[in-house]
Amino acid sequence: MAPEVHSAPSGSGATHAPMHDVIHIRNLRAWTLIGVHAHERDARQELRMDVWLRTDIRPSAGTDAIGDTIDYSTLARAIREHAGRSSHQLVETLAEEVAAICIDDFGAAGVRLTIEKPGAVPGTDAVGVTIDRGRPEAGGGNSTSEGGGPA
Repeated sequence: MAPEVHSAPSGSGATHAPMHDVIHIRNLRAWTLIGVHAHERDARQELRMDVWLRTDIRPSAGTDAIGDTIDYSTLARAIREHAGRSSHQLVETLAEEVAAICIDDFGAAGVRLTIEKPGAVPGTDAVGVTIDRGRPEAGGGNSTSEGGGPA
């Protein structure tokens, strides 16, 4: 999720669209009931999440005030609490809900989110999904994507 830079043609009088910076949370752990198999429904499982939030950090950089940015501590707590209350069969469902929290509740212009289930499939470290979501007016995607970090 590389910052997008939009530039207007020279002499057009148009203004530059804001560059989107990235706030990230790496390896956030949450525990939830998730899975399609009966043995997965017996106890909460650990999930690991990487969250990349597209936002403009210039207002908070100018004021040095937490109220002018996305508070990643509060967001991490909200994600953990949501996961703790959730009970889904698919990681995909939880991923969509977490992306909506980032955008709708915390005002991110967009989010790239990876959720992994460690040890879910024998012979692997983890399995999971990565999604990219954003506000339509922010040019955010609505597609799944592969990769381990900001594109």
